Amino acid sequence: MNRTPTYVAVLATALVLSVGGALGLAGGAPTDSGATTGPAATPAVAPAGTSQSLDETITALQDRLRRLPEDDSAWATLALAYVEQARLTGDPSYYPKAEQAVATSLDLRPGGNVAAHSSAAALAAARHDFDEALGEADRALAIAPRDGNALAVRVDALTELGRYAEQERAVRRADRLQPGLPVAARYSYVEELRGDLTGATRVLERSLASASMADRAFLSTQIAELERRRGLLGRAERSLAEARRAGPDYFAAEVSRARLAVAQGDLTVAERRWAGVVRRVPLPEYLLELGEIQLVRGRTAAADQQFSVIRTTTRLFDASGVNTDLETAIFEADHGSPARALRMARAEWSARQSIHVADALAWALHVNGRDAKALELSRRATRLGTQEARLWMHRGLIEAALGRAAEARRHLRRGLAADPGVSPWQAAQARDALQRLDR
Repeated sequence: MNRTPTYVAVLATALVLSVGGALGLAGGAPTDSGATTGPAATPAVAPAGTSQSLDETITALQDRLRRLPEDDSAWATLALAYVEQARLTGDPSYYPKAEQAVATSLDLRPGGNVAAHSSAAALAAARHDFDEALGEADRALAIAPRDGNALAVRVDALTELGRYAEQERAVRRADRLQPGLPVAARYSYVEELRGDLTGATRVLERSLASASMADRAFLSTQIAELERRRGLLGRAERSLAEARRAGPDYFAAEVSRARLAVAQGDLTVAERRWAGVVRRVPLPEYLLELGEIQLVRGRTAAADQQFSVIRTTTRLFDASGVNTDLETAIFEADHGSPARALRMARAEWSARQSIHVADALAWALHVNGRDAKALELSRRATRLGTQEARLWMHRGLIEAALGRAAEARRHLRRGLAADPGVSPWQAAQARDALQRLDR
């Protein structure tokens, strides 16, 4: 059995905890790709990685495996590099490559192969198969209880499955066994999910003192996201300036700058920034945000073009083994087929019952005229008090449809206050409903 040399292990370090989904239309944990308003994205941390540096990592691993094809550890590391490259580039064709690399590693070392199980967990999370991600993480931890990647994926999987009490226990366990920035990022999201954005910010700020430059880019961007949602736009701008100093080409900061332009009310700048984002990484969630800005600005043909690309890209993700039911449900409910939205949302609800899936199913029921049932699900979506604009705006719109005017007003206003950088198209729906209620 061959072992991966130190230089490859060092290259892999930047990848180890950058796990999670590649889409993110429906809201979820913060990711290195900046998917905070958009689910099923799980928190990626310490993102020094760029597509170029990952190309070098992948080339080094491939060169080694041509010389030493029985190096099970190198195959497992290559799988993780492919998962990270898919996330950074938005190219789902890396997922089948990662799957094959994991399979090869396990063929070479069927027992005790913690690296392969850990990489398989990251792959499953990226494909939004969170039951499988949890199972693979547990298999890795049964071999190596302190494996950092497996501890991280386990937290993320429990989050996306909606098992929030277990999520919190898993974060505490990870902190005991592997304290550091990856765990701090997840602690921050525990606070964020439960509506404490100030507490979430404080957790990240404590990590800044000892952070590397690459880590500072990540932390400053995540802090900026939280500050914007708290309405602290000047502070968010300063945090993004710090992110630029720490990592001038850090992609997630570009996404955050686009959302900040929306919060500042400059949709011309926002559209330009989102256009730059999708040129670099044409993920569906980014295309959606660009398209909805274009709708508000009266550029319907341009928006339709973004939505057409979303449908094509989603098919590519599906073909690469990524579960896009949740993302499809959210998109189709607003910009496509209500019937398809309901089918997809129900399919995802049968697999996992997170707050974001509850919201997607509630909204799909609403657009199909089933508001009484929709309200039950929307209440489940907001049960943690999560300060996420879309959750509260959806609840308010459903209540308005049911004639529950006082509750609708309260929750629509809460949604609008939750994030000034939310899609202006989504915000317009809420404001229009408030105007109708106030007549």
